[in-house]
Amino acid sequence: MSSNIIKVGNKQIEINDEVLLKIRKYANTEMTLEELSKQLGLDGWEEAYEFIKKVPAWLLRSYSKSLVKGS
Repeated sequence: MSSNIIKVGNKQIEINDEVLLKIRKYANTEMTLEELSKQLGLDGWEEAYEFIKKVPAWLLRSYSKSLVKGS
């Protein structure tokens, strides 16, 4: 199994750009776990919670261009 796939229940979610945008939106706004579960095709907020617990924390960070460039 590839390291960019997270298993939740009987589902496997690939961490790609689209999924990163959704989980970063969840982390940085008032999006609920229920909303996140709908966007990711999960069965309720419980699965979304299990998914978020398995995502490495550094993936949730959004870096500005100035931070990436080291300015």
